[in-house]
Formats: sequence, structure tokens, C-alpha cells
Amino acid sequence: MRFVSVFDNASLYKAFQFAVSRRKTLSVIREEVLRPVGVQDVLDFGCGIGYHALEFPNANYLGIEPLQSCIRKAHVLYSASNRHFVLGDHKMLSEIPDSSFDLIIAMGVLHHINDDIVSEFLQEGHRILRSGGRLTTLDPVLHVDQSILSRAVVKRDRGKWVRTESEYSEMITSHFPGKMVKKIYTGLLRIPYDHVTFTLIK
Repeated sequence: MRFVSVFDNASLYKAFQFAVSRRKTLSVIREEVLRPVGVQDVLDFGCGIGYHALEFPNANYLGIEPLQSCIRKAHVLYSASNRHFVLGDHKMLSEIPDSSFDLIIAMGVLHHINDDIVSEFLQEGHRILRSGGRLTTLDPVLHVDQSILSRAVVKRDRGKWVRTESEYSEMITSHFPGKMVKKIYTGLLRIPYDHVTFTLIK
């Protein structure tokens, strides 16, 4: 099996993520990034196999994912009456009514999509969020205080659009009117690899 094929298989990729994540990683993601308490309606854009649905047991959850294999796996692993997994991409967002969600998450998604699609996602995300709602992203990042090893590893990420901190910030402020809070994480993985999270509030 080619190493790259691990990342094309949703289950194997999830196993890889668990292997390289530190013990505290899941709790940090839950408590600082997803912050599920009080969420009623959540959209998981690029949901993969739907793993993050587990963090929202009492919310109405919609996962959108462009890979049929991931959607099939999501239905097998995480199916529930309040969870819906749909095959689709950013084009589906235009079909969602205004003010439908109080949380939108895009975990490890933006560095896989080009600037035009990111812009459309941000604009549609702002529209379908309720007033006071959050849009939260998490992606690998290049930044000025990064270690040489982390920079080298991040540059080799399979995502074609890994951006600098300022590039992410400029794109977000251009297409999402509202408050932006960002944080860089340097220790989520056992390998040198830096992430940035953006929390956008409508």
C-alpha cells in the first residue's frame, strides 16, 4: 500500500490522526475549538466520516462531505435521528435557508480548497448563521514564530492550499463581517506541526 493511500481512506486517516495526536488533543479540540455546550444546530462542512458528530449528542447535526466513501462510513458509524450526512460540496450551501445554524465547523478543510471556494464558504456561512452564531475553522498554518521542523512538515501537507497566518486572516476579514478570534497551536500532534484556529462570530 502506498503511504498516500492511507490519507485517501477515511478510516485509516482517522486512525493515523489518533496515533499522532497527543493525549490532551481531543479535550483541547472539544473545549477550546468546538465548544459544543449549548449548541442546538451545527453544520460540519467537510465532515469526513462524521466523527465530530459525537461531540454534539443533543444538537441537530448536518455533515456535508464530497466523498461518497466517507458518507457511507458516517452512516454506518454515527447514524442517529438527529444526525444527517449528505454527499455534497460548497455548492450545497446556497440551498440552506438564512439563519439556520448557531455553529458551523470546518475542521482541516480550508487548506484543501482554493481561495474562491473559501470565499464562497465564508460568505454563505455568514448568511446561514444566526445572529451571535459561530463559524470555527482549524487548519495547518505557516507563521513567523514557527520552528524549522514544523514549517518543513506543514509545507509537505497533502493540502494544496496551506496558507500563512496573515493569508488566512486577510481572506476571512474580506469575506466574513464580524468578530474574529484566532489562536495558533504548536503541540496538538506528536510530530512538529502547527495549527491555527479561527472563531468568527456573526
